[in-house]
Amino acid sequence: MMGRWWGWVAGLCVVVMASGAMAQEVLAVGTSFPRLFMPVPGNPPEGLAVELLQAVAQQRGWQLRFEHYPWPRAQAMVEHGQAQILIGPYRTPEREQRFVFAPSAFYEDRLVFYGGPAPRPHWQGDYRALAGLEIAQVAGWAYGEAFEQARPLLRLTTVRDVETGLRMLRTGRVALLATNERNTQPVLANLGLLQQLGPVEGPAIGQLRGHFACSRQPPAPALCETLELALQQLRRTGEWPRLNQKWGVGLPEVDGASNALWRLPARAYSP
Repeated sequence: MMGRWWGWVAGLCVVVMASGAMAQEVLAVGTSFPRLFMPVPGNPPEGLAVELLQAVAQQRGWQLRFEHYPWPRAQAMVEHGQAQILIGPYRTPEREQRFVFAPSAFYEDRLVFYGGPAPRPHWQGDYRALAGLEIAQVAGWAYGEAFEQARPLLRLTTVRDVETGLRMLRTGRVALLATNERNTQPVLANLGLLQQLGPVEGPAIGQLRGHFACSRQPPAPALCETLELALQQLRRTGEWPRLNQKWGVGLPEVDGASNALWRLPARAYSP
């Protein structure tokens, strides 16, 4: 009888160990995106993307890790299979060649120009009017089709991050910074420049949606399918909309339904 009992225990241990061994290890990488992916020294990162992926990991049994890098390096890691998930890239035709995108966007940004102390450059959507002005763009960012087509007309300077671009704008080294409001307003506040720098009046450069993207290196493409299914389940249960509301981030409607955002009450940029 004892022999049978020990045999049952041993079999159970084998099953448990096998289940643990089968847990899929997933590395998600990104850079500092306010309200989406925010490193916290000495603690796990915070943000909407973090909580969404944690919910997916719990649902699917992943062993999930997060790492923070400069944006170009994070993209390269996923592209070359050193990480499985890239947090928050805008979906563009060029990036479609490098990554597999989860179809559902989890946030949307308004891309705009920021200018220095008044008077700021006149902007009505005609890129020809900006010829001769030095414009800062952030390394690794996408700005939409209209901006890409206008590149031959523009004098562009690439900066490492939003903070560097704002400092150059403040000192007059560039006339404009191409950026988005979600990333830029918290940095302006930290630098104490809210009264000196701000968005240029006029139309948006573009309205781009952010996704989770996966490596094209196996087995990551299959992982992206699993990720999308899990996100849809979170949408059906209401957990996904709840998390967007918690972090003050608009949730784009289902692709094909509308380009409108689920609008939220105004709130502080840091939760």
